[in-house]
Amino acid sequence: MKNLYNGILLSYIFVFVSSCGIYAPKNKELTLVLSQTQQTITSLKDKIATSNEEELKDAYTKLSEKSAVLFPVLEDCNDKYGLTPEYVATLQETEKTLRRLVKEYPTMSNKAFVLNAIYQDYDAKLQTIKNTAANNATTKIKVTVNSNEEEGFFVFGKLSYEQGQDIKRFRFNQPTQNAIQDFVPGYYLFWLEKEDRVGEPELHLIMSNSGEEEKQLVLKAPK
Repeated sequence: MKNLYNGILLSYIFVFVSSCGIYAPKNKELTLVLSQTQQTITSLKDKIATSNEEELKDAYTKLSEKSAVLFPVLEDCNDKYGLTPEYVATLQETEKTLRRLVKEYPTMSNKAFVLNAIYQDYDAKLQTIKNTAANNATTKIKVTVNSNEEEGFFVFGKLSYEQGQDIKRFRFNQPTQNAIQDFVPGYYLFWLEKEDRVGEPELHLIMSNSGEEEKQLVLKAPK
């Protein structure tokens, strides 16, 4: 009988610990961010419908379809695991970029690139969720940077759709070859700098493949 009680007690402890490991406080900002993003995507529809650019129309269609799949998945992950502030912050920046696209639509020249970049970012997030064992969105990818034979470059980065903007959103704490930093899955621009040498920003998808949560980038050292 004592063994039976011990077994029941251990079962309850296991369930409790598992639940603590699985569930985290829900991020209260996510629903608003996704709702605002969806409204902004919808408001782009009429503008793009009058365009003669097939590439732009295709980019919008892909993004609209991808968001319709991703957003419910993110809501479900948030209910179960609680998305990190860093994760939601990238989604907020996406919404701001889309809002700027709506506001500056007549004059913005890289509209198709922006929409395609956001699509790639959303796809990286969705694929990483699918590739994690628990199908959650809390995964962070450890990114290491190598600059081939020459060392000592500082590594900077920004979101892919910020191409052309004078922004240094991320800076690795250590120079190459010891540059390591965690990133939310997504689509980014990274480049190297040392003294007056500045490299060209390179686009990289940061995502989990088959459960892997580490990625090494080899960036071209500027001359």
